Amino acid sequence: MIAAARRGSGVVTRIEEFARRFLVAFSSGGDRLDEVGDRNVDIFDRSLKRKHRDRAAWLKGTRDPLLDLVTENLLDRLDDCTHKFPVALNLGGAVDHVKRSIRGRGGIERLITMDMSKDMIKKTLESSSLDGYDKFNKNIESLHVIGDEEFLPFKSGSLDLIISCLGLHWVNDLPGAMTQCRMALKPDGLFLASMYGGDTLRELRIACTAAQLEREGGVSPRISPLAQVRDAGNLLTRAGLALPTVDVDEYTVNYPSVTNMDCTYHHSGSSFYMLLAFFWLSLSFIFLNQSFMTAKAITVELFSR
Repeated sequence: MIAAARRGSGVVTRIEEFARRFLVAFSSGGDRLDEVGDRNVDIFDRSLKRKHRDRAAWLKGTRDPLLDLVTENLLDRLDDCTHKFPVALNLGGAVDHVKRSIRGRGGIERLITMDMSKDMIKKTLESSSLDGYDKFNKNIESLHVIGDEEFLPFKSGSLDLIISCLGLHWVNDLPGAMTQCRMALKPDGLFLASMYGGDTLRELRIACTAAQLEREGGVSPRISPLAQVRDAGNLLTRAGLALPTVDVDEYTVNYPSVTNMDCTYHHSGSSFYMLLAFFWLSLSFIFLNQSFMTAKAITVELFSR
């Protein structure tokens, strides 16, 4: 009980500090939040994300149909490019899927795989030998780096290609991260990325909102905010990247139940970790199970097929 009480008091202190910084930023006119590299407000807990990624490295299987499909569709863009990209960076997200699916595309000679999770890097090294990576990419020099997407350890103009598959939607300073990518690229380099956006998990959002309104009398964030199409285009332009192109691919995945879906995202390291959520959970723990059961029932009632 003492440990739980201390952890709870620490959460309250952190949320109070978060709220104070948030109000101060907006009281100055809101402009400070739009500056590239601004650190006034952190939406996501990056240290918790690292722990989730460490856990997911050993929980998930070597194959994921959704990640395989998204990765393949992203790397298909390289087949349309006649330009060669000798030095490429595989940045966060589905790093093992990207590494396995390169297969000589883009004229890549050196592939740098970077992730903030040490265990994910270890898993990528092990899976590469098991999945026959060396057989299809024997001419590619493979390097591995442990680092954060928000702080790229690469000098200016050192990369020809940056690939980020489903990793940037967890970044706090997305404009700053994209600006760093642009600076690390050579003048004719290519930035290729995919991220969750739009109405992803719309059904779950609706079910959680309805369940919380019924059981708790209020609504708190249960799914992280996602960028819209226009937001992605604006971010690319704002980062200084030329000739931005934004496509939308829709994938429908059917799950037997909400529990199965939760386990899938849990094992892939995509669990929810917004800073503000911990305070709400500490206050509504008694109602959490009731809300979850209600959300399951609403999902079955409205969206089952």
